[in-house]
Amino acid sequence: MTESPTSLRRVLSSPEENVTNRSGEQWKEFRARLDQEAKGIKWAALPDLASKVGELLDLEIPDLLLFYWKKCGELQTVIEESRRNPEATMYVGLAEHTINAEHRPYIEARIANAPVKRLEFTLRLLFKLKGCILKVQAGAITHAQTGACELEGVLEYENLALARKKLAPINLPGTFSLSGRL
Repeated sequence: MTESPTSLRRVLSSPEENVTNRSGEQWKEFRARLDQEAKGIKWAALPDLASKVGELLDLEIPDLLLFYWKKCGELQTVIEESRRNPEATMYVGLAEHTINAEHRPYIEARIANAPVKRLEFTLRLLFKLKGCILKVQAGAITHAQTGACELEGVLEYENLALARKKLAPINLPGTFSLSGRL
C-alpha cells in the first residue's frame, strides 16, 4: 500500500523514529516485552509485526478530522438542518480550534480462529487548526478548506513510544473532498 502524504503513518514517521524501522531501540524493547508475554506461544509471524503495527496508522488525516468534526455539537446542528433542507448549501467557518483524541487500536493474534494474545496500543493525537471552512450539504460535510494545521502524536505500547511527532505544522491539501468518506 502506498502511503499518501496525508496518512497518519507518514506524518508520525521520521527518519530517526520510523514506525517500520525494526532495528531501533524502541523495537528491541518492544520485542523483549513481547517475548516475555508470549512464553510458550509460537509467534510465527513476529518479523511481520512491524508492518502490522504500521498498518494501525494507515489512517487519512482528512478522515480523522471529519470524524472529530462530526462530533461537534454546533456542527451537528448545522448538519441536521441541512438534512432537513437537502437543496441548501451551508458553510461553517471554524476559527482556531484544538482537537485532542485518544484511540486504543490493537492487534490480535489468533490460532485456529481462537484469540491467543491481544496487543493493545495507545494512539494520542493533538491537532491545532486555524481557519477551516466546511461545506455542508444534504446532511453531510462534503468539503473542507483548511488553513494552518499542526499535529502532535504518539503511538505507544505499554508506555513505550513506537512512533512520535512533536507539535509541528503538517501539509494538508488546501481543499479536500469529504464526500463518501466515513
